[in-house]
Amino acid sequence: MAGDEALLHIFVGTLSADKMTREQAEATLMHISADPRLITRLIHFSCQELPFHDVPAEMQQALQAASIRVRNVLGRSDWNRNPYFTEETKSAVRECIVPLQCGSHVPELVRRQLLAATQNLIRYDYPHRWPSLMPQLRQILDECGAHLCVLSDASSSREVATLRLKGALGILRACCKVYNNPIKIDADDIEAFIDAFCPLLLSLTEMLVSVWAQELLAQQTPPPPPPQLNGIPDPSFQFSTKRKEKCMFVLSSWHNELSHCLRIALKCIHSLTEARWPRFLCDQPGMDRLCKGCLGQLLDASHKTLLPLYRLRILSSDCDDSNLFSLFHESAVWKLLKWTQGMCLKMMQDLMFPKRCERRARAAANYFCDHYLLGFVQHALDLVRWHATPRHLTSKAYIMSLEILTMAVEGREAYRSVIAPNAEEIFTSLIFPRLTFSAEDAELWTSNPAEYVRLQTSPAGDLYSAKVVSSGLMLTLAASSKPFHDADFVHHVVQYVLERLTTHAKAAAQGDVEAARVVDACLFAIYQFNKVLCTIGFGDDRVEWLLTNYVAPAAKYPVGFLRARSMLVLSVFASKIHWSSPQAFQFVLSEILPLLQDPEMPVRMQACASIASLICHPHARDVIAPCISDVIQHYFYAMRLMDSEGVVRTLRRTIKHYRDVLSQWALHLTEMLVQHFLHVLERVLAEEVKDSEFTPFTENTGGDARLDPLVSDEDAVADTIMTADEVLETLTTLVRAVSQQEVNSSSKASGEGGLILQMQERIAPLLYVVLSREKGSCLGFMDASLMLLTTILSLSSAVASPMWRLLPCIHQLIVQGAVDYFYQMLPPLDNFVSVSPEQFLLFPMSELCAVPEFAANMASMTPAQIVCMMCDTVMQSSHLLHLRDLSAVPKVYDSILQNLWLFKQREGGENTTAIAMADSLVEYILQAALRVLNDSSSQEKQRRTLTLLFANNVLSAILANAALTVRMLSSAGVLLPFFVHYIRLVQEETMQVMLRSYDRRLFVMAISTLARLQTEQAELAASLEEVLCGVLEGEVLEKYSHREGAMVITEVGMRESLSDGDDYDEEEWSGETESDSGDDDEMEDEEDEEEEALGMENDKCLQSLLHSAADVLKRDAAAADDGDDDEGEEDNLLDETDFVAPIDARNAWAFLLESFRHASAAASTRFSQLVGDANSQRQLQSIMQLSDAVEQLLAARGRPNAADPHSPLPHPPVREKLKPHVL
Repeated sequence: MAGDEALLHIFVGTLSADKMTREQAEATLMHISADPRLITRLIHFSCQELPFHDVPAEMQQALQAASIRVRNVLGRSDWNRNPYFTEETKSAVRECIVPLQCGSHVPELVRRQLLAATQNLIRYDYPHRWPSLMPQLRQILDECGAHLCVLSDASSSREVATLRLKGALGILRACCKVYNNPIKIDADDIEAFIDAFCPLLLSLTEMLVSVWAQELLAQQTPPPPPPQLNGIPDPSFQFSTKRKEKCMFVLSSWHNELSHCLRIALKCIHSLTEARWPRFLCDQPGMDRLCKGCLGQLLDASHKTLLPLYRLRILSSDCDDSNLFSLFHESAVWKLLKWTQGMCLKMMQDLMFPKRCERRARAAANYFCDHYLLGFVQHALDLVRWHATPRHLTSKAYIMSLEILTMAVEGREAYRSVIAPNAEEIFTSLIFPRLTFSAEDAELWTSNPAEYVRLQTSPAGDLYSAKVVSSGLMLTLAASSKPFHDADFVHHVVQYVLERLTTHAKAAAQGDVEAARVVDACLFAIYQFNKVLCTIGFGDDRVEWLLTNYVAPAAKYPVGFLRARSMLVLSVFASKIHWSSPQAFQFVLSEILPLLQDPEMPVRMQACASIASLICHPHARDVIAPCISDVIQHYFYAMRLMDSEGVVRTLRRTIKHYRDVLSQWALHLTEMLVQHFLHVLERVLAEEVKDSEFTPFTENTGGDARLDPLVSDEDAVADTIMTADEVLETLTTLVRAVSQQEVNSSSKASGEGGLILQMQERIAPLLYVVLSREKGSCLGFMDASLMLLTTILSLSSAVASPMWRLLPCIHQLIVQGAVDYFYQMLPPLDNFVSVSPEQFLLFPMSELCAVPEFAANMASMTPAQIVCMMCDTVMQSSHLLHLRDLSAVPKVYDSILQNLWLFKQREGGENTTAIAMADSLVEYILQAALRVLNDSSSQEKQRRTLTLLFANNVLSAILANAALTVRMLSSAGVLLPFFVHYIRLVQEETMQVMLRSYDRRLFVMAISTLARLQTEQAELAASLEEVLCGVLEGEVLEKYSHREGAMVITEVGMRESLSDGDDYDEEEWSGETESDSGDDDEMEDEEDEEEEALGMENDKCLQSLLHSAADVLKRDAAAADDGDDDEGEEDNLLDETDFVAPIDARNAWAFLLESFRHASAAASTRFSQLVGDANSQRQLQSIMQLSDAVEQLLAARGRPNAADPHSPLPHPPVREKLKPHVL
């Protein structure tokens, strides 16, 4: 076993700057670590006692490195599952780690590392495997408590006892947290632990408070008054005092250590009260000890002695307006006061409403409310006052005190006795000054404008912001939600704000900074009251007067933060009120438009992020439309300077609102957005590389993650990622806007039809960058990229050459493991084949695009073959995937086969060579489908809808090449069995409910094709006749026609009701629906509605599918209630709105009737006789009525007459998912 000298040499070597020395030391450490007893040796080594003076720095660093090694080894995993740790080693560690780290000589940095290691051991072993822990701790606590009681004059001995006590309390805190988990620990064990340690903790806390107060009295000597020169404080003294600020709140080193001990003791008590109010504190004596002996004594000493003493140490200088938050945060005493106020707040939350407490705690709650509640609230109010005069200070104890006052507003007695008599003072003197532009705001204004702007509307996470908590108290005071609240107080508040605004507005307009701060506080209060004003009779006319005379003029004030505040207030109110005239609104708009090019960056950022609600107002169009290009240029300038999700979102809303005038700049906008995204993505990737470089350092040293230099930039990186994602969303919006404008205008014939195609060429490189990266989806851009790809393809008449390069990228992602993402890739893949079926099915990749280097082996393949390879990869991983993921495969197959059928219909028998090539796809897909259908698992109930999807592939193959499909099925001996099993499957009641209209129409089209094939190819007639007779006798057509007829009637009725009602006007303005601060959720809802309307306009068939889906879902829910449990667990994979198929443009029922007539007239067969009998004629009569109704519906949708099966078909509608999939 290595000695102390050897260990010192090793750890000094591991910290060496010389690489060779460091590697040798690490190798030696790794070698000696083979002995598990080393961990015990390292604990002793790191806790060795050093001389008080002249300790080399490398020695101290070596001890800390050894303690970090202990923490890393013990914290890596549960040591009970690691054979490296023998029982002897574990026993030795448990025996020594607690008493050694509690030694008074142990450096604080070493103690913290060992405490973290001990916390891990407690998580692994306590209480069952470490029964000796509590006796060890109790012995140390008793010894230290006794020493503090009797050694009040021996300074060295009392400090030794205090340091030991601090170490023991830290370990006790970890034990208390274990017993705070009712899931892992039995309730009786929790009660037993609390009953055993709560009295001990209270006694210890009472003793510590007493000693703490005595030391406070002993050290209360006030500082000497500052020297003056000619009645003015000496600047040199202020400078020297500035250097001593770190000692401002230090009375003595021992007092600091006592504060640490008291704070940890209060944290222990807090942990014991979190899960349930302790039984010990349900009695009056226990409540008295906690509230009076501990908290009360501490609060009294603080307010009578400590706070006045600190007030004398804090200078009220005009030169320094900082709130000293960092000094408060570092002070041991103020950490204690924070936890004191936090414990008071905890008791108020638990006990202030006795009726809400559990039964055993109600008596204690009543006693607390009668004897201690008002005192706690009064102390909190006094602490808030202390932070307000003569200089505004902010500490976490102050924030907790504000929370206590906010809580007190909800209690009757606390409100009447403390809050109401002081309400005016609380608002005017304690709250309102905190709403001003502070020194901290000024620092953020300069260093991080984007964060300053974000915090104005989204302060969540800014937990210790005086402005945020003060505004919360202000709103709670103003909103009279309880009968005992003063309903008139809000009127006094509004009046006070307006008086201050009118008083200081003139001076602020002239550049007076102090007046500007007051005006800023007024505007901030008005912004916070945006929901309150309407409830107190402050009507739209008065709001308009306020905005016109005070808020809008502030946009031209010389003080920058007032201009930004003006923009924020206007963005909230301008869209909520009904203006007296368009000219009044336009005046306000003209006042704030120059802010888009303000010289101060935060003002410009605020304007770009908030102006959307104003420029998208109906009254704004006459002003904005002529200069919309300049407005958008300002957005891009702000985006280039700083990442801001809000600015990009504003751009998106602007594009959507002014789409009718933006088509002429569409290509330029596209280029700018693409370049901006690539620039932002480059920064994100650079940060990712930097993060990976720093990760090993953090792991090897075992340092706290908060010390990682990148952690401070995490929010900035997150903002950058969200900004990039917003850019993709904006591109999607731009594509939709341009497409809809083309539809609505008559200029498409004059050349605008190719605009979307040109946008494809500019967007393709962006999508290639995202999709070609091995881990692109980890950045969160995959969903937005697939949505953009789906949208632009769905709105195009062709696929641009650069877009074809994306198919190998998608294939690469699937091959590399993203098989569970294939379902999300279904929409764009379907659009590839639907938009350019000929190129997709017949052309090799080398003719379509410049094939990427990594996909050189795919150059001779067609896109269809590449997609089939993806499907094979997915099916090979079927044992790892959900059925929903697998369902994308047959849906892609259906799309390929039906588009091949459509292509053949258009070609009319020409280009036979190319068609023969494509027929190999039919054979390939049919074999893949039969493999699945022949698998025994396809008969399982949970897989019925997946089985039907692959059965649809066989039906689609019949459409694509009926003769080839029938021959393959016959040679495999499954032609008749396939249809027998299909009919048996779909005639189940549960399946009848889940079937889509698409499934029924596809089956009808396939049967119609087989009926024609029977008359055309005599060698197949016998086998086909048996199939056709079986279908006709099975009455599946009758059931299908009945259900299809019901859906047609439903859609016709809905169309009539829509045509009779008011037309949807997506430009209609409703001020009430606008959110208070441009709320993202409501904006997204508005966007979804517009996208849905756009999708329906581009493809009216979607409306039918959505109505049908609603009807199916209702019946599905009803059937699920009646079904058995097993069937209820089945996942319905038959999504009605999956895609718009080529067969949707055809009247399948008319095709069926025509095919049956043709077959009956051709020759006298058993099938023709069966068609002529009474039962079949009844079915056909019903189908004829359905066919007429469908014909009318297709005409209403804008489809041509489709009774002729060989008539030229229009280009199939393509799919555009209205809601993106979430990974």
